[in-house]
Formats: sequence, structure tokens, C-alpha cells
Amino acid sequence: MSDADPVDAPRDVWDRWVDLAVYAPVGLAVSIKEDLPRFVRQGRQAVENRVQLARWIGQMAVQQGQRELAKRVDERRRAAEVTTRAEAVPEAADGSASTTQDEPAQRVDTVAPTAHESFDESPAPAAADLPIEGYESLAALHVVQRLAGLSAVELESVRRFETAHRARRTILAKVAQLQGD
Repeated sequence: MSDADPVDAPRDVWDRWVDLAVYAPVGLAVSIKEDLPRFVRQGRQAVENRVQLARWIGQMAVQQGQRELAKRVDERRRAAEVTTRAEAVPEAADGSASTTQDEPAQRVDTVAPTAHESFDESPAPAAADLPIEGYESLAALHVVQRLAGLSAVELESVRRFETAHRARRTILAKVAQLQGD
């Protein structure tokens, strides 16, 4: 005869059903009650980080769009001024534009560089000279987070280094924003 008693077999099945129907839900409820605050905190942090990043990217996009729009409006205004000046120059009898001693020839105006397009010819600083420790090993997001605490001189050194090396747009845009461009 076998060791298992056939009468005990239904008892094992019944115990398994009780385990699944009663004890498993109770155990799950207890663990959820204990772990739920941690899950909520992690979820909230993940969503807040993504919202903050999306908001910052949106602000940068708007600022870039405003700069681009201002640049295009300025280009059209200058083109209109040049056209107006060209129309004001009297034509000689042979159809060519005439200039007299009293009217100097038109000259092309040069545009002054912006802060991030300075004529500074000094070499870019070395990574070790930057105000952010371990700069070259940091992701752009981590560099951007540290830029707000830097002085104008330190921001300029970061801008020159980044322009000369990796030219990461997110860092350069944040530096420009902090420099007031």
C-alpha cells in the first residue's frame, strides 16, 4: 500500500484552494499596504522629473523660436532699408546709379557679434580648468543642472569649452539663457 492515504488527497486540494482564495489575497493586501507609499513616491518622482524636463525643453524651444523670429524680422527690415536706399539713389542719363561728391557711396553695415559669437580668439579652457568637476564625464542633463550656480566668467568658460569640443546644444542653450541672450 502507498504512503499517501486517499482520504487525505481531497484535504490537500482543499488546503491549496484555501491558500489561493484566502491567504494569498490577504498576503497581497498586507504587502501592498506596506509598499504602497514607496511606490507612490517613486511614481511621483518619475513623473515630476519628466514634466520638469519637458517644461525646460519647451521653454528652450520657445526661446530659440523667438530668437530665430527676431533674427528673420531684423533681416527683412534691413533688406527693406537697403531696397529703400537703393531706390533713393538717382540714376544718371545712361541708367547707371550716380554718386556725387556730396553723396558718399553706400556701405554695407556690419553686425556686432552677440555674446555667444564674440570675437574672443583665446583658446578654449581645458576640462580641468572648468568650474564643474568631472565635466567631460557628465551627461548634458547633469551639466545643465549645475550651470545656474556659476558666475558669468565661469559660464563663458563652459560655453567656450563646449563650443570647441562637443557643442552639445542643450548646454549651449542653457548657458545662453543664463547669460541673457
